[in-house]
Amino acid sequence: MWQAAYPFFEWHNTSWLGQLISGSVWLFPFVETIHILAMAIMFGGLLVLNLRLLGLGMSKQPLPLLAKTLMPFVNWGVIIMLLSGYAMFASEALKCFSNDGFKFKMVSLGLVLLFQYTAYRWILKQDENQRSKALGGLFALLSFGLWFCVGAGGRAIGFV
Repeated sequence: MWQAAYPFFEWHNTSWLGQLISGSVWLFPFVETIHILAMAIMFGGLLVLNLRLLGLGMSKQPLPLLAKTLMPFVNWGVIIMLLSGYAMFASEALKCFSNDGFKFKMVSLGLVLLFQYTAYRWILKQDENQRSKALGGLFALLSFGLWFCVGAGGRAIGFV
């Protein structure tokens, strides 16, 4: 089944964007830097929200208000990471085709985005008195764990 996707990867590898980035000495490191900065912005917002869900800080701030303040940073970080990640993928799509780290990252990314924009969003909107502390903690740990898997998969791309 995976072999059927080869033309998709080949097309991206030979696209104008893929050729532009892979043909430049500086573009890939520049895009990667943007990717990592966006990750830091996203993770900063999630760190505060997840620590709050775990009951480890900012307890006087209502979680829905905190989420309303921080989620734009998280969302923009995700958008910029997706765009810069695609640019990096396009420049080395054929390498990614057979890379287990890339496959792991894409599965993890799909899971975390599904989780982040459904269940996690729901828990952030819950009133403090209605939300189970254990459920909030579980969601925070799940968020940390899934994003860790995405990052570990990303690092593995260069080593697999």
